[in-house]
Amino acid sequence: MRSKNILTAGGILAVVLAGALIAQTLDAGAELAIVDRVYKARSDYTKALTELANHYLRVGDVTKSSRATRELKAFSSIEQYTYAKDTAGPVVEEPIKVLKYIPEANDYYIDGKIIAESRRKARKDLALKRFAKILETWPESDKAAAAAYEMAELYAGVYYRDYDLAAKYYKKCYDLDPATLEPALVKAGDMYVKLGRNEDAVTMYKLAVKGSRDTKHKEAAEKALEKLAAEGF
Repeated sequence: MRSKNILTAGGILAVVLAGALIAQTLDAGAELAIVDRVYKARSDYTKALTELANHYLRVGDVTKSSRATRELKAFSSIEQYTYAKDTAGPVVEEPIKVLKYIPEANDYYIDGKIIAESRRKARKDLALKRFAKILETWPESDKAAAAAYEMAELYAGVYYRDYDLAAKYYKKCYDLDPATLEPALVKAGDMYVKLGRNEDAVTMYKLAVKGSRDTKHKEAAEKALEKLAAEGF
């Protein structure tokens, strides 16, 4: 009888321990899920603030851009802990480039735009130098991508017809600001088509489909890809 009681008690203890283990496992699973959500929320918040600051710079609202930038810096200064070792860990993504408002770069850009309106090629040469100065001196400026785009437009125009350089600077525009609203990648592809470099054009169009912010630009790239595919590319 005594041995039976011992076996019964042992069975109860085993059940209790098993239940505790299951509860602990469930609690750990809940913790990991919540911690992963925290990591993602941090990443999404940082990304959204950066995009907002850049957006305001693109539309010329320096005040709101500065506010978003200050909030981003304040958030980044907070100590952020790693709460559970078995999670996927903090989300690590391609960092969004933070654009900067630089008065000198802005002045050069406005100057270049005005000069580029001239019908004299010598003046357009000068405009190219203004834009190039921005790329060389202030590549982190919010006007750098726009300057690259303007250079591409000039090189693609009737005064130069240098499609190779035009493609280079259209792509440069995207590299400097992947969130640009300009059809830079589509136009880079168009330049390569003019040059007969269809494989390079396909690369640009595919990148446009993947990375362009504007739906119209994506659709234009898709149509261009369909046309090249029909030609065997």
